[in-house]
Amino acid sequence: MRASAKILAVTLLIASLAGMRLDAQTVPAATITALVDALKDSDAEVRKQAAWALGRIRSEQSVDGLIAAMRDTDQDVRKQAIWALGRIQNPKAVDALTAALKDGNLEVRRSAAQALAQIYGSGRFPNPNPNPNPNPNPGPRPF
Repeated sequence: MRASAKILAVTLLIASLAGMRLDAQTVPAATITALVDALKDSDAEVRKQAAWALGRIRSEQSVDGLIAAMRDTDQDVRKQAIWALGRIQNPKAVDALTAALKDGNLEVRRSAAQALAQIYGSGRFPNPNPNPNPNPNPGPRPF
């Protein structure tokens, strides 16, 4: 499994560098399934590369696996899974991304904030907090 996941990740990397368009419509479902399975590999680098490849593909099929990868013990895997979820922009990931804002690692928290901004900044989904003013009692400030 580990070698096949690495081969898939390298193939996707080469395809992206060659200028091929990678998305869920051009990548076979079996490849996406293999990459989701690679998120459970024993090697953290394989898990990280699988999350990267899934983010490049932007497959809705991978959202559940990427959400599970956000609980990985390796911070780089968590960051890569969060990045991928931000690219996919599925609102199903919002709760997990919001929870990641409390992660012990600053970079993971920053990635989660960026992913949430990608989801809500796309305009495809309504902002859960349409009032950007954090002050519940706005009024003139005394000087």
